[in-house]
This record gives sequence, structure tokens and C-alpha cells, in this order.
Amino acid sequence: MRRFFVAPQQAAKAFALWFLISAASMSMLAAYDYQSGLSALSERSRGIETLLAERLAQHDAHLTAFGTLIRMSSQTSAPFLQGLAENIIARYPRITDIAVFDLKAENPQSWNYGSVDGPRPISAPPLDTLPHLANAGETEIRPSGVKHSYDIYKLVVPGRMLRMRINADALLDEQQIPAQYALTLGLGQSVLSSLENSVSAVLKASNDLTMHNQSQPLRLTVTRGFGLAELLPPQLVVPLLAALAAAIWLVTYFRYANDERRRQEHRAELLEKDAKLAHAALVNALGEMASGIAHELAQPIAAILAQSQAARRALTIARPDIVEKALEGNIRDAKRAGDILGRMRAYISGAAAHLEEVSLFLALSDAVRLIEADLAQRNIELLVIPASEEITVTIDIISFQQVVLNLIRNAADAAAPGADPRITVSAEHERNEAVIKIADNGPGIDPSLLDRVFEPFFTTKQDGMGLGLPLSSRLIEKMDGSLSIRNEGGACFMIRLPSGASNDLPR
Repeated sequence: MRRFFVAPQQAAKAFALWFLISAASMSMLAAYDYQSGLSALSERSRGIETLLAERLAQHDAHLTAFGTLIRMSSQTSAPFLQGLAENIIARYPRITDIAVFDLKAENPQSWNYGSVDGPRPISAPPLDTLPHLANAGETEIRPSGVKHSYDIYKLVVPGRMLRMRINADALLDEQQIPAQYALTLGLGQSVLSSLENSVSAVLKASNDLTMHNQSQPLRLTVTRGFGLAELLPPQLVVPLLAALAAAIWLVTYFRYANDERRRQEHRAELLEKDAKLAHAALVNALGEMASGIAHELAQPIAAILAQSQAARRALTIARPDIVEKALEGNIRDAKRAGDILGRMRAYISGAAAHLEEVSLFLALSDAVRLIEADLAQRNIELLVIPASEEITVTIDIISFQQVVLNLIRNAADAAAPGADPRITVSAEHERNEAVIKIADNGPGIDPSLLDRVFEPFFTTKQDGMGLGLPLSSRLIEKMDGSLSIRNEGGACFMIRLPSGASNDLPR
């Protein structure tokens, strides 16, 4: 069963992406719900405004009807006025009081209509507290001394004023207003009625309306509150967030899986290339080793040939001593060739070198003894400078001597063209290392080529194969040492090997 896991870094990126997309989605959803709420607010405001306008118009109609009857009656307390007032108050409970003020009498009188015991006289307010209306039909509206009410004054005829008291709370039908709405009804700076919403709102929006009624220019404010659950409905938000999380996780997983597949393919390609390179390196190494074997066996085979020819000539002149020495030389060089083949076989198979602790002086002396005759025939001076103290090294002696002989041969080839060819072989002890230097007085190595002399198949000789120095370097490395080169007049090769030292030199 496939497990939908991704790397922690990918999971963090997926979470960040989910968070950003979720935030954007929630913002868009909230904005959509907010705009829908604004549209509902506008529609609700128009409905409330229409209803309120109708009721204010009813007030104007009642004022007009009542004022007409007052003009027709010579008595302020006429019974038919009481009947009309009772009918108006009974059908329109928001109209709580109707009163008529007679301002021309020597003693101003005021009558209240609509109550059960009406019409009944009431105390007339001081004239200076009443509105100053000059022309019949003029009106004025004022907040009433009674809470949440306002009064409409109308001059019916000169000397007679009609007052109608309205309960502002009754103008608004609380039962028909949704819980998220709030209403405020005002007159000028005064608040006549206020209805608060019962929803905990995180956002609010309001519509301010002024009623276009000449006698009752009321101010209406409709406010809508937006709760969090309304802007972000859980029944939509939870599935949306879950769907976004699932979609982003799947996209992230498949991208991660695709990237992982590409990495695996790339890794497989690299492994295939490495295998091809390793095969090419193996083929190259085998070729190098074959050339190296031929290169290293050339000297002992040439020596065996020369010694065999000398023995044959000695037989013709009856010199058994020369024959014996030639045969001993052949045996020695044959063993040496066998040792070289064994070392080459070990090198090819990757076997460890056959290391033993020996005297550096003796190892160098044996190597020099093998080539000094050849150098003498070529008139090349060989100067050997032993160390001032006995040095012991842990080496594969055959490989070590093979390296020394190869370096001396190279030095001879470089110094031979000169007028006074000379090779210097020296040894010294530096800290915990034995340092063997093989220097010649030839032209040296081009400084630009010093870094390449140990590369396989690189050579500065016209007939060279470029295998002796790379092979020598690898043989020394198998003894935990190093081989380097620098110019000191001519070329100077340095072999560094781990060593021990004592104070006595062999005699």
C-alpha cells in the first residue's frame, strides 16, 4: 500500500501554500457573503422606508381630517371630534394622544380627545412653549416630553392648534426585523427610538435615510451586523478547507514522487556512467599494466641476454669462471623478473604489498649495484651520499628497488646528452620520514609540465611510453609513501617513506 509521505521541507511548503490559498479563499467567501449582506441591507432598508413613509402619510391624513372637522365646529369640545379621535387611536395605537388648543380665548383652553372619558379639558401649556405658526395649515414637529414619542403641531385656523402625539417605537415592527438588523429613528439630533440587534457582529454596515415627508422629516438608520458564522459558514468552510488540503497534499505528493523518480533515474544514469567509466579505467589499467610489465622486464631480460652471450663466448675460450658468474647473474635476474611479475600480478589484483622492515642503506646499495655498470659504460657519474645515521624503512624491497632503478634510468637519460653527466643519490632523515633524492644535472622539467609527469601515458621522451613514473608513484603509495618532483638545476625526484632511525651504520 502506498504511503502518502513527503519530505519535511515539502510538507512545510505544502502547509504554507494551503494556508495562503485557504486565507485567500476565506477572504473571497467572506467578501461574497458581505456583498450579499449589503444587497440584503439595501433591500431591507427600502422596505422599512416604504412602510415608514406609508405610516407618516397616514398621520398627515389624520391631521387633515381632524383639522377639517375642527374648522367646521364652533365648539372645541364637539362630541363628533371625540368619536373620530377614538376611532383613530383604536385603529392606530401608535397615535397615543390628540389635543386641540384654543388660543383666542381670554383664558386659553385645551381639550384632549380619544380617551374613554373624553373630551376632557387639560392644562393649557404656556403660549411661549407652543410653536409659532403664522398661517393655517402650517405644521411643526418636536420631540415629546414623553419618552420615545414626538408631537406634530398643526395650525388649523388662526387661534386653533391641533397636536397629535406619536409613539416612535410603534412605528417600527420589531417582530418583522431580523436579529442581525438594528434600527434607529431620530429627529434632528434626538433619538426617538432604537432597536439593537441580538447578533455578535464582527462587521457592521449602515444605511442612513431621511424621510421625504414635509411634516415629519424623520431620520432612519438601518444597520446590519455580520457575524463570523455568517461571513464564514462552517458548513461551507470546513469542506472547502478539507478539499483544499487534500488537493494541495495530492499535488505536493505527486510532485515529490515525480521529483524522486527523476532523482532515481538521474542516479541510475550516473551509476551507469560510473560503471562505464570504471570499465574503461579497468581496460586502461590493464593496458597500462601490460605496458608496465614489458617496461620493467626489459632490464632483467636484457641482462640475461648479455650474460648468456658472455657465457657462450667464455666457453670458446675455456673460461669456466666467467660462465659460472654469467649463470649466477642469469639466475639472479630471472628471479628478479619473477619477482617483478609477482608484484605486477599483486598490483593488478589489488593485493597488499609484501612489506618488511629493512635497512635503507642496504636497499639503496643493492639497487645501485644493479645499474652502476650500465652507468659506467655510458660515462655517467653516479654519486651516492648515504644518511648520517642508520635509517630503517618498512617497504616492499623489490618494488622499492624497481622504483629507484626506474628513477636512476630516467635521470641517466636526461643527463647523458650533457658534457659532464652526473646523478646524485642521497638519503637523509627528516622527523619521522626517510627522504631519498635522485637528482641529475640535466635540463630539468618544463615548470608547466611538472603537474603532469605522473599522469599515465604522459612522457617527455620521444620513445617513452609514459608508464614508468605513474607506476613508480603507485608502488610508493602502497608503502604509505609519496613520490614528488621539483627542479634543482636538473630534475630532482624525492621519495618520502615512514621510517625509524638508529645511530649505527652498517660497516
